[in-house]
Amino acid sequence: MFCSRSLCQFRISTRTCSQIERQPRRRHPRTETPFRLPRVTGRYPFVVLQVTVNVKRLFALGKEYPWPRPTRCLSCNSPRVWGHGYVQRYFEGYTQPLWVKRLRCPDCHIVYTLRPDLFYRGFRYSLWTILSSLMTRIVSHRFMPCLPRQNQQYWYKGLLLQGQRLRNVICPDTQTVREIISRGLVPVSHALDCAVLRL
Repeated sequence: MFCSRSLCQFRISTRTCSQIERQPRRRHPRTETPFRLPRVTGRYPFVVLQVTVNVKRLFALGKEYPWPRPTRCLSCNSPRVWGHGYVQRYFEGYTQPLWVKRLRCPDCHIVYTLRPDLFYRGFRYSLWTILSSLMTRIVSHRFMPCLPRQNQQYWYKGLLLQGQRLRNVICPDTQTVREIISRGLVPVSHALDCAVLRL
């Protein structure tokens, strides 16, 4: 008798629960936190900024060279871009490292390293030297004897990677090199994110 009553109550309760409309849950209003999406994205807040620099004058003046600087931060558009000291970098034709300027934004904490526009990030050889090596390899299928062979092989393998990535070509030609440069990319880079940021 006790089991039948409890069973009936359970059936009644299930029927009534199914007939009752479920009320929507109350959601707490989201508190919108103010944040700014950076234009320059990356894993680390270090950006190499290509600027027009006279390398010979830079070698003569050192830290006294008048470096151009952006009026606003390229990441958060802040007008405050402060100096952040100097670092040494090696360039083709100079046995001693040269001092390059660094800048820092105090708002988004991004650090800019200014670099001459004729020298790609991570390469000590100039753009003209790299292009001469690539054109010689494409036209004559040989490397230049005046440059280290290992460096030229590294450049050509980077060109193969960028050519397969953009145009899906096995043997890149001069038109492939021009297209990669026109898109603002480093033609000899082995990285997928190899866009050149210029001032």
